[in-house]
Amino acid sequence: MRSIKSVVLFSLTLLGITGGAAGAVQPRRILACDMTALTPEQRTRHGAVTKRLLDHATRKELADGYLFTIDRQHISVPELAEWVADESRCCPAVDFHVVLPAFGPLTLRLDGGADVKEFIAAELGL
Repeated sequence: MRSIKSVVLFSLTLLGITGGAAGAVQPRRILACDMTALTPEQRTRHGAVTKRLLDHATRKELADGYLFTIDRQHISVPELAEWVADESRCCPAVDFHVVLPAFGPLTLRLDGGADVKEFIAAELGL
């Protein structure tokens, strides 16, 4: 029984689930875009998808970011996945949360704190 407890505790420690992990120091977010993360062609496509996403989503302001509800008639799941992948390469300080329900609109939450919220607003022209 003692060895099972040790294995469980060791596993939780590796996963960062123990009480001590909650107080771990987080790395400082660098609020800057990496303009070299995408090729010019990728950047052009990303800009077009960004415009469509903003045109066909409702936006809700959150304390530390934004929540977008996206009409999947206009933005597909693969397009949203591509947008998040590209955006996360350019702007690694932002936390991305995507919800893909079986039916209904898609949701995308962008957050990471007050500074990140201001950064998102500036980058997306909100």
